[in-house]
Amino acid sequence: MVEKMQKPDQPVLSTISRGRGSRPVRQGDYVSLIRRLRTQFFTCENAITLLGRIGLLLTVGLAWQLAGAYQIINPVFCGIPSRIIIEFINAITGPIFSVDAASTVSAAIVGAAAASVLGISAAFVLAQSKTWRRIFDPYFTLLNGLPRVALAPLFLLLFGIGFTGKSTLAASITFFVTFYNTMAGVDSVDADHLVLAKALGASRLQLFLKFVVPSAVPSIFAGLQLGFVYGMLGTVASEMIAGQAGLGVVLTRQAALFQMNTYYATLLLLGIMTTAISGILELVRVRILRWQRVQMIKV
Repeated sequence: MVEKMQKPDQPVLSTISRGRGSRPVRQGDYVSLIRRLRTQFFTCENAITLLGRIGLLLTVGLAWQLAGAYQIINPVFCGIPSRIIIEFINAITGPIFSVDAASTVSAAIVGAAAASVLGISAAFVLAQSKTWRRIFDPYFTLLNGLPRVALAPLFLLLFGIGFTGKSTLAASITFFVTFYNTMAGVDSVDADHLVLAKALGASRLQLFLKFVVPSAVPSIFAGLQLGFVYGMLGTVASEMIAGQAGLGVVLTRQAALFQMNTYYATLLLLGIMTTAISGILELVRVRILRWQRVQMIKV
């Protein structure tokens, strides 16, 4: 067997199995990948954005620190950034993170996940019939208009002050967010595409899978992100009213004792965790929707 000579400027580094055969990975492939990553992430615009964010954070933090040090603002109520950072480190290394934060996030995730499945399913079902949609629409509007904070005591009485009560309250908020976002996605389907597909003999199931679902996916992910954020708000609100463990319980106790530096540190932890999970959903959305550029309205 005669082996093919490799060019000296393109040495074979490894071999990747692809189906029946294999393709040698050359040094030029890695160089091309690095160049694409550098072009995508390490751009002048991204650098300016990062520096601007850091500069804004430092400016606000320094102004806050000086205002508290010179008694322009009352540090008893407003706290001091340097002490808040210390308390934040203590929070992520102590039971606030391992016990209370885990309780809040797990309840929000379970409630938001269950409500998202129900909300998306209900939207797809009602979208198939205009009659059923008109029947349920005023009731959904009425229920969605009720303030969840006012309903929190009712949920706690019905389901208890534990995990079930706060996850149910989170689900009641997330359901309508995902439902209405999914309905908006379904309504955005191009009617001309549906007419053409019907003319070509597409079945109702094919119309749903090939046209309705792809059009609704961007709106669904927008609803998932917003739904989780509002689910976290509902979970913390229920914990602040009555709860056994969670960040809402911690915030209520810290506010009652005027531990404002610890209070702001807990708020910072809550915001970072919510942003991190929302960012994970954003990465999933970008990965799935590489074929479509979507403009999202963020609240």
